[in-house]
Amino acid sequence: MAAWRGVPIVVVLLSGVIGVGCGAPEGEDVPAGGEVAAALEPEAAGGPQPCGPSARPVGDVRRGAEGSAPEALVEVGGQAFFAADDGVSGRELWVTDGSATEARRVKDVRPGAYGSTPRFLTRMGARLFFVADDGVHGPELWRSDGTGQGTALVADIRPGPQGSAPDALTVVGGRLYFTADDGGRGRELWSTDGTARGTRLTQEFAPGPSSLFLDELTEWNGRLALVAYGDAVTLWVMDGSTGTSRAFFRGPEQSVVFSLTPAGKDRLFFLVDPGFGEADLWVTRGQPLFTFPLRHFAGDYPSELTPLGNAVYFMAGAEGFFGEPGDLSHGGELWRSDGTLPGTRLVKDVRPGPQGSQPSGLTVLDGRLYFAADDGVHGRELWRSNGTAQGTVLVQDVEPGPEGSAPMAFAVVDGWLFFSATTAGRGREGWYSNGEPGRVDPMRDIAPAGLDANPHGFVRAGSSVFFLATEPGQGEEPWALPFLPAARCAFVEP
Repeated sequence: MAAWRGVPIVVVLLSGVIGVGCGAPEGEDVPAGGEVAAALEPEAAGGPQPCGPSARPVGDVRRGAEGSAPEALVEVGGQAFFAADDGVSGRELWVTDGSATEARRVKDVRPGAYGSTPRFLTRMGARLFFVADDGVHGPELWRSDGTGQGTALVADIRPGPQGSAPDALTVVGGRLYFTADDGGRGRELWSTDGTARGTRLTQEFAPGPSSLFLDELTEWNGRLALVAYGDAVTLWVMDGSTGTSRAFFRGPEQSVVFSLTPAGKDRLFFLVDPGFGEADLWVTRGQPLFTFPLRHFAGDYPSELTPLGNAVYFMAGAEGFFGEPGDLSHGGELWRSDGTLPGTRLVKDVRPGPQGSQPSGLTVLDGRLYFAADDGVHGRELWRSNGTAQGTVLVQDVEPGPEGSAPMAFAVVDGWLFFSATTAGRGREGWYSNGEPGRVDPMRDIAPAGLDANPHGFVRAGSSVFFLATEPGQGEEPWALPFLPAARCAFVEP
């Protein structure tokens, strides 16, 4: 398997690797159990907590069972923004702070039924930035403070109805970087401070009307890392304060560079497929001369690279997309790398044998890693790890038996882990946990009679945790769960 993956449009699948032992090498910076477990439980510290059964809808944006298909809940200034289609104005920008019973449309950017289709919602400072098409300027960059008057076009980069189609919005310091096509120089790198005057071409990678494919824009300790595809594939790192850029990695044209993941103060991990359908894990320590490969992974791509301290965790060892063998001893399991060769290792063989536990949903809470995995006994359930084999344990068997509850849609909100899980009689509904074994609790059963509400997109804004869920009578709409000190939760109606 080779050529089809050696293109610059990357779909990161699962993973692949040859297994090694579970023990941590001497001197490796594995977080100590006491260090990562030191945080007080949120309720013990007097902090807010979920008021479990009290979730309520915050607006039937589109009346009827079809729902408004909301997406991209983003918190800005204590409000939750999202794009939705009310069936009359088309897809536009909406907002809620949970205090009102109904969400409100921020502005009808494109009057009529077609809608402006807001996308790539991104917070920078106290404002929301997004791409929208008002029917006059084409898809361009917009900003909003949550009011109609404060929602405006940032800059008309490409005059006319075609628009510059900004993409890959990425905040670095006080500037928003993105790619755009101004109609004369092709798609290049731009940035803005949120004003028309402060919007400028940052770097022209291919002078003239031609352009390179720019991908993987990533903030890295105040700098911007990105991948450019042309005659060669190059990992660039740009310093916005000096306006300089340097190449940290170059590969042949058929290679793919993806999953850029900063960890710690100076480490940037990434994956490289040289064009053969398998990936190598690389790291750079902040200088081109200190950029090197760590390990080749057979089978499928490593997936879900997740930083924790100075290390990165990921799933690797799974069978390839077309059945290519991965780790024949362990299968897909949890791995960890601290950026050194001996420190790139299997964390634990959760499910012994070649099938593997297939960890997914890797999420960090209070210095520990949480994820879903199937140990072959309990089914797919919630696990946690402190980076050692001994500290990798089942949190709770939410649905006893070999099927498991298949937790997913993980999100961390101020010391709490939110996710969805499936149980008999309730279907897929919302759950939350403070991360301790046995401390997993259900949210309201939104879709009755065992139907699936599929809650996801959990984000805190003000005194509520907002999420998207489906109730049969109103379709998919935004919901809010009060997030208050325990004493105040007692006065919230379920």
